[in-house]
Formats: sequence, C-alpha cells, structure tokens
Amino acid sequence: MASTNRSGSGTSRYRSLVFSRTAPEAKPVVLLTGFGPFPGVERNASADLAQTLARMGTGRYENVRFIADILPVDWRHAPVRIGALIGQYRPAVSLHFGVSARATGFVIEAHAYNAAIIMPDEGGHTAETSYLISGDRPRRSATLPVRRIVGDLRAAGFPAELSSDPGRYLCNAVLYHSLRHATRTAPRQRAGFIHIPATLESGVGGETSLISWPDAIAGGLRLIETCLMPLRRRESVLS
Repeated sequence: MASTNRSGSGTSRYRSLVFSRTAPEAKPVVLLTGFGPFPGVERNASADLAQTLARMGTGRYENVRFIADILPVDWRHAPVRIGALIGQYRPAVSLHFGVSARATGFVIEAHAYNAAIIMPDEGGHTAETSYLISGDRPRRSATLPVRRIVGDLRAAGFPAELSSDPGRYLCNAVLYHSLRHATRTAPRQRAGFIHIPATLESGVGGETSLISWPDAIAGGLRLIETCLMPLRRRESVLS
C-alpha cells in the first residue's frame, strides 16, 4: 500500500510516499530520494526512479518498509527535509539519487564534502557560503558498501563506477547532510548517493546514456539487493 506524508519544511508539493505490504511497525526502512526539476532539467529522472524502485521494492521485500521522497532543489529546504526524513523514519538504508551530465551509467559516490558551489537552485537562490556547515568536518564518507555495489552492478552487466567527486551542488549537500544527520539520530544507517545520466528520461535512454530506463530500474533493484544482503541472510540490516 502507499500513502503520502508531509515531511520537513519547504514547498508543500513535495511529499513522501510510504510503501509497505504489511503493518510498518518494527520493519527496517529503506529511504529512497530523488530530486525535482532545476535549471536545465525540467523533468528529473531521479524522482521517477526513486518512486518506481520504492513500489517495486515493496513487492519484493515483504518485511521492509520503503519511503520515496522527492527533494526540492533548494539550498535551504533540501537539507532541512533530509533531516526531517531521517528523524521521522530512522532508515536502515538511505539511497539518494540524482542526475549528472557526466554520468553514462551508475556513478556511486564515495564521499561528500563540506563545500558549496555558487550556483542557483530551482528558485534562483545560491548557497550563502562556500561551506555547508561552519566548523564541521571537511569530508564525510558514504556508509554504503560502495565497492561491493559497483562490483555487483558490473557483474550484472550494468555500467558502474566509483566516484570521489560528487560535485559541490545539491547532490553533494544532500549526501553530506544525510550522513551528518545519521550520526545523530540513526548512527548505524547505511547511506550513499548514486548519480544516473542526466539525459535518462522515464521511458527512454538518453543520447549519452549507456543505460535505458528499464536498465535504470533493474540496476536500482540490484543495488537495493546488495544493500539489503544482511537482511536477506537473516542478519540485522543494521549490523
């Protein structure tokens, strides 16, 4: 079943979708996020992918609760929303998706940086400073099994690579804030960011993309499976 919840601050048109086949109590939560439109990208494939994976994941994993959320491309509201989602759902796994003009397949980000580029968001606003959080650590590392994810995707026939440079736009900011919030409210959460091709649109593969829309879905499900391996082995997903 699916329901909508308001979560965090910002424009009300962004709502989280909750997917669960049975009662959600005590289920480990997988949080999947994508982004809404931003300058140069009218339709963001990451939003479609996050919602599609949540629906399909619910059909595959009876004992896992999936939350899908579309984040605003907004320097102020996106970090607040991430904090609200993590605080409310305390996810075992957080998979954040975004698009990149440089990506031709799945790009698994290994790190996020306490830095921001002066580039307008959807509303035309820019970051107020060149850093995200004053006095905080300069870099945070993804807590997903990033190398295993890349290996599993490649073994399944999907183009995938490990990256240490997520840029300094909202993708980097979301991962940084997600990792920071997790240390406070869900310290054993596994979190990471995955870039997909900017030219990938729902239903078609872009001209520079090596993956089609069906590939993106299949690869995303493979990625989720890798992250949930401990659960599939009847171990704690938080181990």
